[in-house]
Amino acid sequence: MKFKVGDKVKFLNDVGGGIIKKIISPTMVSVTVEDGFDIPIMTSEILSAESSDPRESMFNQDFPQTDTLSEILVSREDSMDRVSKLQKFSSLNNKPTGVYLAYIPQDQVWLLKDDLDVFIVNYTSFEILYSLVLENEGKYEGIDYGSVEPFSKIHIETISRDNLDQWINGFVQVLFFKEEDSTIRMPLHASFKIKPVRFLKKDAYFSTNFIEEKGLLFYLGQSYSVTESQQMEWDKNEGASQSPSSQLATIVAQEKIIDKYKLDKNTAEVDLHIESIVEDHSTMDSSRILEMQRRLFIQCLESAIEEKLQKVVFIHGVGNGILKNEITEILKQYPNVHYFDASMQKYGCGATEVLIKSAQ
Repeated sequence: MKFKVGDKVKFLNDVGGGIIKKIISPTMVSVTVEDGFDIPIMTSEILSAESSDPRESMFNQDFPQTDTLSEILVSREDSMDRVSKLQKFSSLNNKPTGVYLAYIPQDQVWLLKDDLDVFIVNYTSFEILYSLVLENEGKYEGIDYGSVEPFSKIHIETISRDNLDQWINGFVQVLFFKEEDSTIRMPLHASFKIKPVRFLKKDAYFSTNFIEEKGLLFYLGQSYSVTESQQMEWDKNEGASQSPSSQLATIVAQEKIIDKYKLDKNTAEVDLHIESIVEDHSTMDSSRILEMQRRLFIQCLESAIEEKLQKVVFIHGVGNGILKNEITEILKQYPNVHYFDASMQKYGCGATEVLIKSAQ
């Protein structure tokens, strides 16, 4: 039987029941009982209180939905509604598969203002069960738990800058699940402790190959098999590594985006066709496509200047000329570059060559 948030249920193996507060996974839910406690329980162990099933006679207690409980249920979103699929962006910073903690500013222009959205990101092929605990002044507070499908992220909370100090120290525990796997997977226990100053550095926010919005990213860990874990434990005893089951979250640094497009140490070639930027653009309109192409152009140009490259060729195609005109207008703002149509023999009429003058 399918259950949904707000359903009134009774326990099969015990007296009592409550109201479903959260869908943890297809086989597990969180039930809020009459005294206000949340209890995770398998769906096979509960029965709808409104059911006409004769087993209902096993129970002898009613569970009124109090105003307080109603407020709790309304104020908390269904976990399934908070989950969104990750996309693949081939031109952005490539990061390893694993579980991440992400802080993404709602203001994607200034980055250092407005609220931040906190996500747990499941960039693996496994479904994960997670729990998030924050530590403040020696006290521990359970914030959230649930499940996230493969290659998806879940929105944990929206926090204000004033409350950042309450969200920079804690633990994330993860179980990895797949219906068919060749081995047993080790659970992950990762602690994180973030310096508040990181949220004040604009260059600490960047996009990745699976999250387009700029944000702060912290790598919690990945899935290890039991045999891999045993080998790493052996290496640890030899002084080479640490156990994958317990580790400290690591700060994810931004890579130099131009490195991906280098032909040699002095030159690069950047393809701005949308097919090279995002895996599936079928749902994007023309303005969105142009925005992504323009953004990649600026990122690569500034990265090439910073890395002191001598030449970059930007392949924009012929089309209606809008992208080329955008590129030309942007290049006019950079006094240290010289630009012209790239080799027609090699690129036809669809590329612009940019020469970068070395700073004196």
